[in-house]
Amino acid sequence: MVAANVRGSSMKRLLASVVLLALIATTSFAGGSFVGLQFTSGTADIATEASSGFSGFAPAFDHSEWGFKAELWNMMADDYALNFSLGLGLFGEENTPGVNDTTSAGTFRYTQSSWNMRVGGDRVVALGERTYLFFGPGIEYWTGKAKFEDETPPGTSYETENISRISLSGRLGAHMMIGENWGLTLQGGHKIGRATYKEAGAETTWWPSSMDASGGLLFRFGGN
Repeated sequence: MVAANVRGSSMKRLLASVVLLALIATTSFAGGSFVGLQFTSGTADIATEASSGFSGFAPAFDHSEWGFKAELWNMMADDYALNFSLGLGLFGEENTPGVNDTTSAGTFRYTQSSWNMRVGGDRVVALGERTYLFFGPGIEYWTGKAKFEDETPPGTSYETENISRISLSGRLGAHMMIGENWGLTLQGGHKIGRATYKEAGAETTWWPSSMDASGGLLFRFGGN
């Protein structure tokens, strides 16, 4: 139930961002605007004190995550765009014991949820009339948490506090127009940042580095 509520609130946040970006995209800019609705693949940085096995400390670890994001490119000139994106990340794993289990263990579940926002600037290069190459730096804020559920009697459930990460990022991607005002977008990037976590008096700080990628539908508003 809690996981469903988290996913529900995350989806509402993403839908609200899509509506906001669509409204902004209709504003007149020098070269129009692009809005992308994309699937994402990235890395979540997690820390935990209660489930770490290191009493009094909260060591960190990373885990893959997938998700969705809405992204806006405002073309301030023919070759330059201001960029903003808002996304969410998810992951879930369920482990059920088999016939060889002798401990009467119950099902174990591990879930993650996160959201992120990024602001940046892209150099945009037109390759013909239907293809655009873009690349540039940005700043990303990411925050997420993890949940551990063990159904082994008497049953336990534990959720971490929120982890925060601020990163410098760079990415390279392309837009491929299929119709006059719609097409596909694809990008890959790298980030390095500072993550922090606090729980039960324990504090953890680390400098994670990771790759990310995304792709999906693209819509163009205004411009040529």
